[in-house]
Amino acid sequence: MKQEISKELINAASRCECTDFIKGDPVQFPHRYTDRRDIEVSAFIAAWMAYGSRKVFLGVLDRLHSMMDAAGGPYLYVTTGAWRNNDSEGCLYRFYKWTDFSMLCARMADVYSRMESLENLFVPGEPLEKGVLNLCREFDGVNGIPVPGSTSANKRLYMFLRWMVRKGSPVDFGIWTRITPAQLLVPVDTHVYATAKALGLTSRSSADLKTSIEITAQMTEIWPDDPARGDFALYGSQVM
Repeated sequence: MKQEISKELINAASRCECTDFIKGDPVQFPHRYTDRRDIEVSAFIAAWMAYGSRKVFLGVLDRLHSMMDAAGGPYLYVTTGAWRNNDSEGCLYRFYKWTDFSMLCARMADVYSRMESLENLFVPGEPLEKGVLNLCREFDGVNGIPVPGSTSANKRLYMFLRWMVRKGSPVDFGIWTRITPAQLLVPVDTHVYATAKALGLTSRSSADLKTSIEITAQMTEIWPDDPARGDFALYGSQVM
């Protein structure tokens, strides 16, 4: 990587990764909580919803979190089955229906009936993709969750993992320990892909999983123990 590009990315990450970032991002919702179980459930739902119009999906997430808080918080909402009391029907947001949200909650409730955390689906020392496969299998068939073994970039899932794993960040929580920050991939969406392409960090023609791996390898040159910091760098870069 050219030195001037590396310097631009380091400066962009420093500008972007700050508490002000939280206000306009779906990560604001898990930041409402202090209990790690509430943080995890809120984060998974927030990441699941994070596509399309930011203004709109943040409004939907605010509504969902008000419902969950009325039941004692996200974790209790899911594990006590409070979501069954929701009689809303039809469209929740874009391609999501209220039944999709209910199915997501039902699957989470099932996981939590068998294990303490979604983190238990990841085995220390095993490749990250095995844990991702386990996670996708638990939610197979839920609208918005990647098909097990998907070759798409899985941006929202890797964003969720970034939130859970990265430590020492004003934005991310670092409450999981079975995965190391060095294992994470940069979550790739349209903007991150376009910026990486403009900087010459990928030669791929589409934003798929291989593209995420390629971009992550470039970020490892700057942050070998924390390549996912490149997400902030590319989001905040002024190259575009």
